[in-house]
Amino acid sequence: MAAAAPQIAVAIRNVLVATDFSPCSERAVLHAVAAARRFGSTLHVVHVMNPAMFSIGPPEGYMGGAEALDRALQLTRVEIEARLGEVLHRTHCAELRHRAWVDVGGTGETLRAFIRREHIDLAVVGTHGRTGLRKMVLGSVAEDVFRNAICPVLTVGPHSWNSDPQTVRLKHILFPTDFSEDSANALPFTLGIAADFGAAVTMLHVVERLDDDAAHDRARVETALQGRLREMLAVSAPHGVRADFNVAFGDVEDVVLQTAASLDADLIAFGLKAPDTYVDRLPWMHAYKIVCEATCPVLSLRGRSRAAQSFH
Repeated sequence: MAAAAPQIAVAIRNVLVATDFSPCSERAVLHAVAAARRFGSTLHVVHVMNPAMFSIGPPEGYMGGAEALDRALQLTRVEIEARLGEVLHRTHCAELRHRAWVDVGGTGETLRAFIRREHIDLAVVGTHGRTGLRKMVLGSVAEDVFRNAICPVLTVGPHSWNSDPQTVRLKHILFPTDFSEDSANALPFTLGIAADFGAAVTMLHVVERLDDDAAHDRARVETALQGRLREMLAVSAPHGVRADFNVAFGDVEDVVLQTAASLDADLIAFGLKAPDTYVDRLPWMHAYKIVCEATCPVLSLRGRSRAAQSFH
């Protein structure tokens, strides 16, 4: 009698979504609601206020800075709860456990501290998809969380599909890998998500440059690298995982985006580490461009997630 295929358990108990009331963050809220509903999680909706707006003393007769700040926090929390309540009612998720939070400080630092304090297993952020000089001038909360959060981050770009929490399905996940330790550590969590949704996984390795000898025998290179992809999967999931193995040649960003589009992928997932050095920045910059231009959400993972459990 054949042994049952192992299942990879994914425990996502707390989901955070950051909102600034913009359309891109509202799109992220829907994805966060869908994730929390799917995994039975508590949803934490967080808005961070800039302290600079309260640093100038008010005219005589107006509320003092501390009083004005407290009043602003109260009003903002009421607004968040009202907007979230409308979303949960509209998506028939009123029973979802949820909390609304408002804090003051630097947005990136505040969200990172919140992730640690509340034991967040998945952070969801929306991005406007700004790149280059425009992004450098305007800054990006999504980029900060994407780069530095210790938990998996689901980034929802401006071209991503809209989520309906009642009907969301993941049928195909694209997992680009550079064979690094960070990528290998991210694979079990990705496979756990795939197992939960019954999704297929395509593992992709992109070769940007070939030396002269290898260029004359691309078929041999492709076969060898497909073997490495199979071995990588076997370490994380010895049996029962539905996967394809692709090797492509060209620019990493373009190949990943084109492959995701051709597969009609519902999710792109990859492992990543914070860019501590210039060398580290290169794969990170590839990744953020993919986040901004992909037609599906992008799941980035750093290190071994506590939400990815062992086979059972």
